Amino acid sequence: MSRKIVAIALICIISFMSMSLIGCDKTTNFLGGASDQEKNFTHSSEVSIPIEKLRTLHPIITKDEDAYYINKLIYEGLFEYDQNLTLTNVLAESYSYSADGGTVSIQLKKGILWHDGEELTARDVKFTMDVISGTSASNSTFYNVNLRNVQSVNLDSDDPYRLIVSFKENRNNSMTSFTFPIIPMHRFKNIDDAKKVKAGFIPIGTGRYHVTDYNEISHITLNGYQDYHKGNSPSNTLKFIVVPEKEQAVNLMDINSISLTFSKEIERETIYTNKDVNVVNFPSNEAEIIGYNINAPALKDKRVRQAIAYAINTKQIVESSYYKNGIQNESIYYPNFLGVNSSNITYSYNIDKAKDLLEKAGYLDRDGDGLAEDVNDQTITINILVNSENHSRVAAAQIIKENLDQLAIKSYITSRDWDGYNTDLARGNFDIYVGGYQFRENYDLRPLLHTDYNNLIGYSNIVLDNLLNKMESDLSQEERKSTYVQIQEILTDELPYYCLLYKTYGAIASPALKGDILPSFLNLFSGAEKWHLVMEIEEPEEDKDGS
Repeated sequence: MSRKIVAIALICIISFMSMSLIGCDKTTNFLGGASDQEKNFTHSSEVSIPIEKLRTLHPIITKDEDAYYINKLIYEGLFEYDQNLTLTNVLAESYSYSADGGTVSIQLKKGILWHDGEELTARDVKFTMDVISGTSASNSTFYNVNLRNVQSVNLDSDDPYRLIVSFKENRNNSMTSFTFPIIPMHRFKNIDDAKKVKAGFIPIGTGRYHVTDYNEISHITLNGYQDYHKGNSPSNTLKFIVVPEKEQAVNLMDINSISLTFSKEIERETIYTNKDVNVVNFPSNEAEIIGYNINAPALKDKRVRQAIAYAINTKQIVESSYYKNGIQNESIYYPNFLGVNSSNITYSYNIDKAKDLLEKAGYLDRDGDGLAEDVNDQTITINILVNSENHSRVAAAQIIKENLDQLAIKSYITSRDWDGYNTDLARGNFDIYVGGYQFRENYDLRPLLHTDYNNLIGYSNIVLDNLLNKMESDLSQEERKSTYVQIQEILTDELPYYCLLYKTYGAIASPALKGDILPSFLNLFSGAEKWHLVMEIEEPEEDKDGS
């Protein structure tokens, strides 16, 4: 027994020294006593996450996806979105618009420190906006579009924490565009210097984590920033490890070399099938949709569009075409957008309702045989356009055709390569198309729906146009939500698009990882400050047999 105690103690000491672990526990049974089979655990505050090699961590000019998400931990914006894409203040204390909406005054929070100890002021915000606006079309960044309506940015000579932004037009003056990361002016020589990709660039932000070790070819280490302005500085360490193939990183979880990884692949379950991992699926910003050609004679009637929606078995499409890596959603807007529930599907699969709507629209199955090719029937012919290179959408199109075959509809699938698909879309050579759309975080849907944007489906609704413009204007959060509800009522009734599903992404975690995993497509590392590892210590073989 004494040898066993000594061996276990040595294991705890060695683990503590080699892995910065902080303890050694044993499980107890539900009565509170020691279990028959005692287990010993170590605790680690270091969480390892695989990434691909980055070109730069500079948040304004980077085009690397991994850098975008890592920078969410290091930098902050004036505002950010919560899980329902409701805008919340971060570096901005408050803001107020002029009477005509042509300008906005933004007041910053005071006492916010950069990771090098300097204080954030309005000069940093103006500098950041000048850098973003000053990038050329050939060298555009992810954030150029955010400031396309900004006319000028001016400082307040009496208040170093206040700036005034003037807009080119009032219909694009929403603070939803002001979520870009703010960079420190004092770390750059000038605006041109801030646009350059520099080897070994070390980020300096105001976020809850700061860089403590950076090797461009192997790893980035982040630790909690002790002067973080919201308090509660994280006590853990996030170590991002550069790997050749991130998809294979799940194999390293068996030896606790990797704690957490992410996958956007539809067929991702084939990678971690039979792996001892925990999976958290969460909504992406990618919707798979049906678009109706409003110029097609039959599809001008919204009852026909509604009938087609009722006839589509979206649950089957999610399960068989997208390997269950999708969720049904009422709207083409993000699931539960602005906190409005979207899980109650108006056009859930119902063939009887579909048939009833078609009959009301004048399309009849007179002999009642459910077939659309009889001479006695008055039928619709539907051309389903799909990209042949997207296997999930091709499979979905086949299910849609089989569904429509139950109605007074003749349907056929036109499968084209990417170039041909886009050509047919542009020319209107389709009745409905199966496609996808990846939305920006502010969910400005005018390119899909607004009359002035010459949308692909030929849809026009002046009332909706005004509401869509209003969504990008100087609304309070309550007004924005109310406007969205009105938009959703129109979209549900007129149905220019039908949401087949929202794709999900997957967070794949080692069983040793503890803490809430709350990723979103905006921030994969939401909740990271609470992450830690609890790992079981394997007893030496000589102790297991009592020797």
